[in-house]
Amino acid sequence: MAATPYKHQLKPNTIYCGDNLKMLREIPTESINLIYIDPPFNSNRNYEVFWGDTQEKRAFEDRFGDAEAYIEYMRPRIIELYRVLKPTGSFYYHCDWHASHYVKLLLDQIFGFNFFQNEIVWCYKTRHFSKTHFGRKHDSIFFYSKSKKYTFNWQEVIRPLSESTVKKYKRKDDDGRLYRLQGRGIKGSPIKSAKDVDPKWEETNPELVVRDYLDEKIGVPIEDYWEIEIINQSSKERLGYPTQKPLELLEKIILASSNENDVILDAFCGCGTTLVAAQKLKRKWIGIDISPTACRVMSQRLWDLFRLDEGKDFYIEDLRKSADELRILPHFEFQNWACIALGGIPNKIKSGDFGIDGKLYPIGLEKKKVKGNDLFGESDIYYPIQVKQVDKAGRPDIDNFETAIRRDGRRKGY
Repeated sequence: MAATPYKHQLKPNTIYCGDNLKMLREIPTESINLIYIDPPFNSNRNYEVFWGDTQEKRAFEDRFGDAEAYIEYMRPRIIELYRVLKPTGSFYYHCDWHASHYVKLLLDQIFGFNFFQNEIVWCYKTRHFSKTHFGRKHDSIFFYSKSKKYTFNWQEVIRPLSESTVKKYKRKDDDGRLYRLQGRGIKGSPIKSAKDVDPKWEETNPELVVRDYLDEKIGVPIEDYWEIEIINQSSKERLGYPTQKPLELLEKIILASSNENDVILDAFCGCGTTLVAAQKLKRKWIGIDISPTACRVMSQRLWDLFRLDEGKDFYIEDLRKSADELRILPHFEFQNWACIALGGIPNKIKSGDFGIDGKLYPIGLEKKKVKGNDLFGESDIYYPIQVKQVDKAGRPDIDNFETAIRRDGRRKGY
């Protein structure tokens, strides 16, 4: 058997940390059932991100200069995503008004115009107000297939009939089936409305009535216009990620375009909503994100929601290790990486942490929460960690850390 050129093969239920272009090139051809991506928009904005309860402030740039640069960044990634998608697979690209028109042309070039299936319009309510343009209240999700034969479970996304509609089926036939008379004006009769038909007239003129049976209704087909609430300040799902998408949105896509045990890929998985939806719906999943902190947040989210153990139920691969890669990390990203690499726990407080960026617990000691006894609200034994993103730490750095250790009531630190 010939050796495969792929490093990772197909390892489902794994989060890969790094540049998705590099990671995608290591996934076998035609091995993924469904791909959803929500890449950075060409929005020319800086986001300040607060990761939920940890209140970690993390800055990242969503900036490409112009549409041409953005499309050239995305082009090789879309080519690789097309390659790894199965012939029966589906692809969803989530974008907004900044680059949607350019993205559509790019996808037509790679997937083919004839394999474009839908532009899904996700509408939501926000408090956006402008005196220069109409309020922007929707995103676009482009849905493509790789061939004419692809998975689409329309029955999974049918909406049930509303209660008010069901109540209209008041009549019963001899078998007890609920029905209503269909349409305005019963054919061949002077009746103006079906609701005015007298039951006795109906019995004597069966050939003139059209019955609409409730048990023959399959529901309301879902259309390409989705009204789903965004993740707002009061949402239970909210993690603090600025472009976090609602779980309901991903569930619709996954239910429609995959089956149980299929493999779902999100190559820009951010805070992991796609992975959560896939896990909930009994699909396998692969996530890729360039941020080590995002990968750790995903890990925590999988534990909080499903009690999945990292290293047992799922895996995180390729957290950055080289000095060159670590040097370019944002400060708080590097801080988290260093604490975790040492075996410690990053401090939840990033501003005003009094020089303590994390803590390391000796093996075998259990953490006991005792409110208000130290900077971490705990009284157990641990060693403070301070992180400097520099090639050399000078004497003043050491002196300042020693002061921080004493202030925290500790004798040793890293």
